[in-house]
Amino acid sequence: MCLTFTFMTFTLVSMKTLAEHMSETKTRDQALADMVKCDRSMITKIRLGQATPSLPLAVRISQQTGVPIESLIPIRESAQ
Repeated sequence: MCLTFTFMTFTLVSMKTLAEHMSETKTRDQALADMVKCDRSMITKIRLGQATPSLPLAVRISQQTGVPIESLIPIRESAQ
């Protein structure tokens, strides 16, 4: 019997948040809201981490900004 092991190397890349992107590009909440067709207050809440966008909205924000969907929709592990 022969066992073969393959080792993979992973590089962790920090994901840019919506707040970081908007700060770097000097994008205002209203401007992004207009681009993704939603209310300014929703963008503000998402940027501040007070709300999670729906999947369709997260996709539109990601397409417009390049911010990964994974950073817009946090994964919460359930308690076991």
